[in-house]
Amino acid sequence: MKHLIIVRGGGEIASGIIHCLHCAGFRVLVLEQKKPTATRRKVSFSDAMYRGEAEVERVTCYRAKTLPEAAKRLKKGEVIMMADPEAKCVAELHPDVLVDAILNHQPTGTNKGMATHTIALGPGFCAGRDVDVVVETGRGHNLGRLIYEGYSSKDPDHGNGTVDASPNLDHLVFSPADGRIEVLRTISLVVKKGEPIAHLHTKEGKTIEIEATIDGVLRGIIYDGVKVAAGQKIADIHPTMGQEECYTISDKARCIGGSVLEAVMAWQSKKPKYRFF
Repeated sequence: MKHLIIVRGGGEIASGIIHCLHCAGFRVLVLEQKKPTATRRKVSFSDAMYRGEAEVERVTCYRAKTLPEAAKRLKKGEVIMMADPEAKCVAELHPDVLVDAILNHQPTGTNKGMATHTIALGPGFCAGRDVDVVVETGRGHNLGRLIYEGYSSKDPDHGNGTVDASPNLDHLVFSPADGRIEVLRTISLVVKKGEPIAHLHTKEGKTIEIEATIDGVLRGIIYDGVKVAAGQKIADIHPTMGQEECYTISDKARCIGGSVLEAVMAWQSKKPKYRFF
């Protein structure tokens, strides 16, 4: 399909990109896993995999069950999501641009041969080898910077490690064991340290109470009923955030979304005979 941008991932940062590209007039197809594990679900399109659709700042993403259905709805200008974690449909669709926004810091199979122009969020990719452009995702002076050769500055595996060796993770809540999550609190509610926010039902039949780690606004929690692994992030609490901010795209996601749009437009400007519209 012509004039198509495929985005791998539908989490918080990916959704900032998807929102930006859609509002700029591009056709966007999102590829997700069947059971997404995003916590900041009020600003993530990934919930469409569970509910059929998800809205972020007046833009709605719809789930399609088949490729023909997706293609038909994309032509209408809708943002479409499909379950395709391995991106198998890419070979059939031949997208103009592919954006890897999975952000799991591990090889995802994305490579330059998958689209005419490939963009990935670092770390974990080498610009010029794995993909055409890497976008810096580490907070700080270089957030959103486009890298056309080499790795992002937050890539400890390739000599550029600047990650804090002991980051403060008190605001994050992790699963203490394997099991299924039962959510007890709604995103945007104010919670107190020690207050139960979820139950974890283990395979052994035990129920573990999961408590808030700090006082603050519950800005994210994993989808109810999802199976999780020990050590997996399941919730996010912010000590100073306002409740309304749980429903709007973050500064980081908006910055990276703009950077991806810049990368797309910069590439297109070098092809005067090519038009997206």
